Amino acid sequence: MRRQKMDARGTRASQATRYMALVAIMVTAVAPWAGAVKAEPTGAQDSVVTLSPRLRFLPLEQQQSPVDISARAQALMNYRIIEAGTEAPSAYVVSGSEGRLLSGAGDQVLARHVQGRPGQRFGLYTPGAMLEDDQGRALGQVMIRQGVVRLERLGSPLSTLTVEKSPREVSAGAHLMALDGWVPPAQLIPKAAPEGTLGRIIDRPGAGQMVGLRDIVVIDLGRQRVTPGMRLRVQGEAESVTDPVTHESLALDGGVLGELLVVRTFEQASLALVTRAGLPMATGNRVEATGDD
Repeated sequence: MRRQKMDARGTRASQATRYMALVAIMVTAVAPWAGAVKAEPTGAQDSVVTLSPRLRFLPLEQQQSPVDISARAQALMNYRIIEAGTEAPSAYVVSGSEGRLLSGAGDQVLARHVQGRPGQRFGLYTPGAMLEDDQGRALGQVMIRQGVVRLERLGSPLSTLTVEKSPREVSAGAHLMALDGWVPPAQLIPKAAPEGTLGRIIDRPGAGQMVGLRDIVVIDLGRQRVTPGMRLRVQGEAESVTDPVTHESLALDGGVLGELLVVRTFEQASLALVTRAGLPMATGNRVEATGDD
């Protein structure tokens, strides 16, 4: 009987030891991610431990929500800029097959000065505005894509090409340029432009001077000063009024007209998308860093 009692006591002591070891393992596992672990003895021999873990929450860095530009992807691909000093494309459309003046998708066109291999694809472009900065310095020229053609037969002086796709009719005089392969991203994460960034809207390709929401514009800031995703605000021109009492000339701030998102950069100019439009905007308006990030 005495031996049985001793065995029972030994068994209980062994169980208590194993339990304490298990608790120690749990405390070790919880401690790294718990803000605090409080152990409170409840028995005479500290055989029971109550855990009270508290999690620590670390604040996440604030991040701008991505801007979806996929709806304007095709339109963005229709514009490119020939840098100032770069030789203009020499190949151009002479006429459609059988002397047609206008051609569409599926038609064949005849072009001069084409260099390439059968099967190669080219973009059909019409010249847009010549770009200049405030000092009249040439920045390049906008080219507006009319469609895409595929070279069927290389010849001299005329080569034959097939119009693969064209949202509008292809006319004689359209320039042929090798496709550059640029595809706009579906989304861009906005970021602040460097403090002191200052430029102007210098063109709205093929669409006049007035600028509105979701329009594509050209700004006179190149890749050395801006990168895709940078935000710029469009600033209204300051006006002056004369104080009728003191006859002083007082400046009236033009206010913020809207906001742009830089999408594609070239050497001396960039394409941007109007993401906010509070007041009417136009080519010539000043753009600058938002200054709020």
